[in-house]
Amino acid sequence: MLRAMTLLALCCSLFGCHRTFGVPTDIAQDLPALASVRSVYIEDLTHGEDPLLVEGSDQVKDKIQARLAQSGRFSVVETPEQADAALTGVAGFQRWYFGMEAFYGLEGSLNTQYAGIGMVRLLNSKTKAPIWTHEYETGFFHPTQSVVDRVANQVADKLLNDAARADGQDQHSQ
Repeated sequence: MLRAMTLLALCCSLFGCHRTFGVPTDIAQDLPALASVRSVYIEDLTHGEDPLLVEGSDQVKDKIQARLAQSGRFSVVETPEQADAALTGVAGFQRWYFGMEAFYGLEGSLNTQYAGIGMVRLLNSKTKAPIWTHEYETGFFHPTQSVVDRVANQVADKLLNDAARADGQDQHSQ
């Protein structure tokens, strides 16, 4: 019972600590602009945060790059100057330790929780105007999928689906 109360208190405190890591949270969905984006540069996805606080950003970036390149819809380029748009923001995970031992500074068996994080924006390379934004949404636990895969797949899936929607709207307007 005490362990359950401790877990509940920790969960409540984590909700109070939610932060967006300095990335603006305004939602942008400029579908005509998204339809014109063909090349994407993916920036460092720690957004200047402490890499010990946001872990796995490099792996998330690599997986997003692979998914976008594999799709054939976008080409992923090496420099921002080559890109129509830049994907920027924060994506990765945070690691939380909890258990009674943590409160008393004792060594022992601590439980580890991984929480995916992601607030990304696609910005026009020339004007820096936001074209598209996405905030990672937690979902059901997938025991066969890592948190890095969940974050990367959600970002890539959402961007590709929205690009397909934008392309469809663009074709209807012609």
